[in-house]
Amino acid sequence: MATAGAQVVAISTDVITEGFARRLTSTCDNHPHVPPLHRGRLTWLQTELDNRFGLEVSTETIRRWFAGDSLARPAKMARLAELLGVDVAWLSLGVESSISFKERRMRDATADGAVNVVAGLIQMDGGKPAFPADDDTRARKHGVDLYAIIKGVNYSLHVTGGEQQVDGTWKFTFAASHDGIVILGLVREGMTFRIFEVSASDVETYGERRNGGITVTVPSLAALREVKSFTDRL
Repeated sequence: MATAGAQVVAISTDVITEGFARRLTSTCDNHPHVPPLHRGRLTWLQTELDNRFGLEVSTETIRRWFAGDSLARPAKMARLAELLGVDVAWLSLGVESSISFKERRMRDATADGAVNVVAGLIQMDGGKPAFPADDDTRARKHGVDLYAIIKGVNYSLHVTGGEQQVDGTWKFTFAASHDGIVILGLVREGMTFRIFEVSASDVETYGERRNGGITVTVPSLAALREVKSFTDRL
């Protein structure tokens, strides 16, 4: 029973889906890489969701999103927001994120910075790093941040920052589709950087699939193989 004086407000599903459709349309209209409406927009979204995150979504489902007939499920909503560079809470419900634009920019800069640190160390150790081209579909699908030649061997690398949790464990997150990719976890200690390889056996032992990605949580950094330099093959 409702408390006296309390007002119960029911929000219809139509209002939610129509709001999502408006925000999705507006975001795509203002995105530099999304094709115009009726000129390949649905196919572009379908292809990018598949290539980058391994999500299979039909063009009919995407059409229903734009028409306001259905709402993307949480996992797809999260990846759609990531693809378009907007906050998932705003895209799905119109709720402004508690993370400011400045904080989001700093978070993105941190990720880019980790890749640049690894690229610089490879080059300093005599290797040859190269960044993927904009049209490199394999890089987008598997999360390749960097290509490198080290002692004559070609490597495809994904660099992820390690996050220490309150219980002392360390968490590393990366794309679920990472076949043939070497996962490197970067840990910063003041102005010192440590690099660890997250191997297939580490994924099998400590990995958990979440929202189309994999999170590896290790009890300590000692559980991972530390990369001391790039003078030798990985």
